[in-house]
Amino acid sequence: MNCEDCERGWHHDQQLVAQSVTTAPPSASASVCVRIQSVLFPSSHTVFSLTSLQQTREINGEIFVDYVRPIVSGAFYFLGITEPLQVLTWYHYCLTYHHTRHTSHPTSRVICSELSPGISPDGLADSTLVLGQYSLGYLDGYTKTRSFSGQVTHVGVWGRTLSPREVMQVARCNGDPPGLVISWDDDWILNNSSFVNLEESEVCERKEPKSKYIKLFAMPYHSAVKACAGLGGFLPVPLNLKHARDLLQVMKTQRKLEMIWVGATDQLQEGVYISDHTGEEIEWQVWGDNDPNGLQWQNCLILDETFLHDYPCHVSRDSLCYLPSYREWTLKGPCEEDTANYKYSLLHPDKGQLVFRGYYQYEIIEKNESWLWRNVITDNVIARLPFEENRWPMGSRNWTLETEVCGKKGKYSLQLSSCLGHEFTCRDGSCVPRTRRCNQRPDCRDGSDEWECVLVRRPTGYHHTLPPPSHVPGTPLPITLNIRLLSLSLSDKDSYLEVTYHLNLTWKDLRLRFHNLKSASRLNQVPVTDHYKLWTPTLTLVNVRGTERTRVDEEAVITVHRRGLPMDQDLSLPEDVDIYQGAENHLSVDRKYTSQFLCDLNLQLYPFDTQHCLLYMQVLSAATDFVLLEMNGSFVTYEGARLLIEYTVISVSLQTNNSNIMGEAEVSVELQRRVGYPIISIYIPTVILLILAYLSLIFRQENFEARVMSSLTVLLVLAALFTQTSTSLPKTSYFKMVDVWLLFSISLIFFVILFHVLIDLARDGKLSTSSSSSSSSSSEGSGGITKKQHQRRPRGISMVKPITEPIITEGCQHVRPFITEAGQQVRPFITRGGQQGIPHFKRSPSSPSSVTSRWFHSPGTDIEEEKSKTFADKLFKHALIFIPCYFGIFNFIYWIYIFA
Repeated sequence: MNCEDCERGWHHDQQLVAQSVTTAPPSASASVCVRIQSVLFPSSHTVFSLTSLQQTREINGEIFVDYVRPIVSGAFYFLGITEPLQVLTWYHYCLTYHHTRHTSHPTSRVICSELSPGISPDGLADSTLVLGQYSLGYLDGYTKTRSFSGQVTHVGVWGRTLSPREVMQVARCNGDPPGLVISWDDDWILNNSSFVNLEESEVCERKEPKSKYIKLFAMPYHSAVKACAGLGGFLPVPLNLKHARDLLQVMKTQRKLEMIWVGATDQLQEGVYISDHTGEEIEWQVWGDNDPNGLQWQNCLILDETFLHDYPCHVSRDSLCYLPSYREWTLKGPCEEDTANYKYSLLHPDKGQLVFRGYYQYEIIEKNESWLWRNVITDNVIARLPFEENRWPMGSRNWTLETEVCGKKGKYSLQLSSCLGHEFTCRDGSCVPRTRRCNQRPDCRDGSDEWECVLVRRPTGYHHTLPPPSHVPGTPLPITLNIRLLSLSLSDKDSYLEVTYHLNLTWKDLRLRFHNLKSASRLNQVPVTDHYKLWTPTLTLVNVRGTERTRVDEEAVITVHRRGLPMDQDLSLPEDVDIYQGAENHLSVDRKYTSQFLCDLNLQLYPFDTQHCLLYMQVLSAATDFVLLEMNGSFVTYEGARLLIEYTVISVSLQTNNSNIMGEAEVSVELQRRVGYPIISIYIPTVILLILAYLSLIFRQENFEARVMSSLTVLLVLAALFTQTSTSLPKTSYFKMVDVWLLFSISLIFFVILFHVLIDLARDGKLSTSSSSSSSSSSEGSGGITKKQHQRRPRGISMVKPITEPIITEGCQHVRPFITEAGQQVRPFITRGGQQGIPHFKRSPSSPSSVTSRWFHSPGTDIEEEKSKTFADKLFKHALIFIPCYFGIFNFIYWIYIFA
């Protein structure tokens, strides 16, 4: 059959039964294709049956809401489909049979399955095709409850297996492949069925169901908006003149209405009309006579044959609710075995009353100021919803059960919704994306998307002190430990490492169920009030000052991390909720801590040392038989600045150990001291002081006091620096490198002072033996001048020899006469002021001075002085060489030792 012949079809209200007059010849393989549209889904929904003359050889094609079920000679084969089937929607169902292969290819609108259950090597004998009922081999007669209800067209049977390409060719109405043995153009035997004419585009083109308008009875504007949103639509807004005329056409010809509400108001700003559906300002405004004239007393709009008028919102007026597309309705809450019993279609008689027709045996209608949920087969009322409780049945409502449902009677919660699987049903029946459920922002008009946001569901008997079981029975529960170090501060004096860090423990709790998890984990935080209701692992910090352990309090954050997919929808729950299993999704607790961990410092190389500090932790909540720390996935990171005040973080690492009774974790932190501050505060000042001490060697040698005092001052400063540095560090039994440096600096200044003393003694001749003996003999031959007197006389001045005459006394003064260079004796006189004076004598040019000079000078004095001066100069040169050499040799050894 060609697609041009698709204009002939069948329909009926209760059952569809037809049998082909043509008989298919025997074949080893077969293919049956049919295009269907269902209006009901009974519990057993048979589309066709290819029946062999031998009653044990047949192929039956059944469809359900969620799957299809081919039956070959009594063998059942369940095949899944990509999305649930809907009523009033055209599908192409094709089943191919081969006696050696067994594959299936179900798709969305094309349901194709290829089977090879192996009927017999000979395949099918002569066979006929029955539509809408089981074959006679299974039933004595046709059964109403097993019949197909709907429309059937484009039926064909091939005596071979169609390829996938040929199946798609038939599904797209591109002609029939060769080998057709039973055609749709053949004669058929009808039973309670009839032919109708169908549009070719309606059958063959895979389009979404057409939009439609539903007439609502007169009500205030905001009530109409709420009711229409609950039906999955919105009040129309004319976009242009043509759109307005189309609305008027629908009002007059289809619904007999004079005026309707327009879905826009100017309540926010006078004269600016905002669409309730899009939130945007409407652009097309063609007003009727004398309008707009209502100012703030008329904020709503109505549409009639003269177009727009402003109108008071509280007045009741008719309205048209625009539904963009056909939607399937679901009544959640009952306990039904068949999925089809949860499904409903929305019907809208011209009177404005709504009818929700079930896929099989139920319907929801309004009658006697109430909504009734009834069984149309038994004519029994199951539940009632009076108007005074809720005018509309859409959304979550508390119905009054008159027949037992799920073992209960009385008030019972049911949810009637047209929302899709990825949408959430608000309390009024409107839909919002399910990702906005419990996202801390109200998106429903009534804010119901933020009501009852329970994230974690605990089963009956759950106890928060018992560790959860592992996903592998008999094995301990793995826990992942993650530590983020924020700041580190090492105290050298007190030997502890102060750490500010985030500690995160992650695990799975198979006993829990999680609702409405978001992809962003920050939106899946467990409320603080539920912290103490859940089991959480606890760690104790071993090497800290005092006793510390991890805590779950107001500062802790427990988060659920979505890793798996939600479970299949449970239609017996009267709510839209995505349920996630605890076995596939993680729990984590995170908290910020500041702890002081004891650290065994090795300061031998201070300030060029590297310290290794350890952070010991131990599981406290359970032994390793029940809980262990998992190495894979556990890590430690340092997120602070890489450079601390005194240290640089070289590396951090984490090791776990589960070999003991309790699981243990060890965090290793390697720190390298920054040498900038010690160099500036210790090494550079000491070098400068050493240079100053060294420069004191080149001061004038006669200024002994200045040289010694400058060196002693440097020594005192170094001693104070040594004391200050030692006080800031812990006392150790070994030398630190800074101690070695300061001791070396003190020793170098000691040598400088020692050279000062030796040089001064050498210049005075006290370090030469020959000089000492010559001085003694000289003193004896000089009339009793002692060595002490000789040393203290000024250098380069001749000594005056006193005369041994008695002292002349004049008044109170004792005057000793002196002999001048000319050999004259002179008696000093006393001046008026009591001062002793010596008369001035002018040397006679003829006096022999050389004789007196030889008499007054000590023999060998100049020679000894020259020797002392030469020896002092040698010591000075040795000091200038020794000090730098001593400094250089020490530094070479010192720095080689440090950096090696």
